[in-house]
Amino acid sequence: MNYAFDKTIELMAVAMSLLYTLMYLVGYMPEAFMPAAIGAGLFTYLCYQREIYAEAFLQGFYILMAILGFYFFYYGYPVSEWETTDNLVLIAGSLITSYLLGLYLRKNTTSKLPFVDSFTTVFSLGATWLMITNIPDSWYYWMVINGVSMILYYKRGLKYGAILFLIYLLMSVDGCIESITWFEDLVGLLI
Repeated sequence: MNYAFDKTIELMAVAMSLLYTLMYLVGYMPEAFMPAAIGAGLFTYLCYQREIYAEAFLQGFYILMAILGFYFFYYGYPVSEWETTDNLVLIAGSLITSYLLGLYLRKNTTSKLPFVDSFTTVFSLGATWLMITNIPDSWYYWMVINGVSMILYYKRGLKYGAILFLIYLLMSVDGCIESITWFEDLVGLLI
């Protein structure tokens, strides 16, 4: 593994992810999905290199979501209704699936943090779907996912990725609490 090369790739992945986020926040769509796909592709490589395999799969999934974002931009976003009991089903199903995937990763791969890796991946799949279908509850899931992802990336030596997830954690808090407007204010300063 080439340390300098991987750090460069990590910085590029973080830069592309932050560029996507900024472009998304200022409404520069659908072009924002381009850096999203590039950043996810770079993180797919890095996560595979660091043996966080479920997260590598998740980043590949994000590439597909960027493509789906293009489609939805031109053909319309789906909107769903969501009840409290739906959250209970999503949480229970995600916990069970995370545990089973963690067992599989521990037994069949060299994954260093199989249960943490599976937790962030499985819950991110559900939270991403909530975002795509415009369910505001997704922000609560992202607070937990981003906090755990920050630790996962840090422990696997992806410190710039950990900083990215810290920023995403702060954005999740901003998304959950209407009176907090850190990122809206930042975007207002930038445009």
